[in-house]
Amino acid sequence: MNSIKRWWQGRGFGIQSKSDYEYLKDVLKEPLPYYAYEEIKGDRARLIYRVCNHDRRRKVVFVGEIPMEERLAAEKALGRKPDIVSTLNHLHKQDTVIISSITGENRELWNKALGARAITWDMGDLGLVRFLKDRYPEHYTI
Repeated sequence: MNSIKRWWQGRGFGIQSKSDYEYLKDVLKEPLPYYAYEEIKGDRARLIYRVCNHDRRRKVVFVGEIPMEERLAAEKALGRKPDIVSTLNHLHKQDTVIISSITGENRELWNKALGARAITWDMGDLGLVRFLKDRYPEHYTI
């Protein structure tokens, strides 16, 4: 769980985009508990819940193995089963992609995402890719 170990380090200093800073502050690092936290156990599952809840109007896609508690958190936030894919081909430019194990088995897909026209968030062993229209690519490490 590399992402949990360095969770305290990325506070958003150096992020010039207001929308990216607000996404970091209000979604990725939200300090206040959500109503659903009683049912969702684990920091990573709660992070998945917040991302899916925020981006529920977009298509949220998972790449890689998803533990059951994270899958249930995504279902609770989205109101449907999350889409699971094995490649980044054919993704629409309004998708949010959550890639697990970016330092291991999905390293090649993560490198491909870094080359795409997208906003990427490296959270240790979890990667988040947000395809946004009319935005220059940005890469953040938290």
